[in-house]
Amino acid sequence: MYGIDLSVAGSAVRRTLDNRRPGPNHVFVVADLEVHNRGDSAVAVSSIPAVFLAADGTQHEPASPALWPAGEVVIAPYAKEHVSVVFDVPRTKAAGGAVRIVRGDGPTGRRLHLAS
Repeated sequence: MYGIDLSVAGSAVRRTLDNRRPGPNHVFVVADLEVHNRGDSAVAVSSIPAVFLAADGTQHEPASPALWPAGEVVIAPYAKEHVSVVFDVPRTKAAGGAVRIVRGDGPTGRRLHLAS
């Protein structure tokens, strides 16, 4: 994908994040993703094509970018960076779920927006 490799390094459930609270009866799922720039020019990443897939099969989009712990990240050529993606999901759906990278042109997830 545009010289960018994405992988999920880990995830955790949080009740608060930077003094913010999720929606009623919700929790934050925070995914730690590794972004590897395989190209020879810097790339700015402002969103990640990821979804939280609950154990019951429902998919949840990332929370608004304002809730991300970090904003846009510029990745140097051939460098790797860790970024966090935040999901606001019902508390009952957080257990047993997984964070997935969306590949291809499917209708779910957020696309990777690139700028050089």
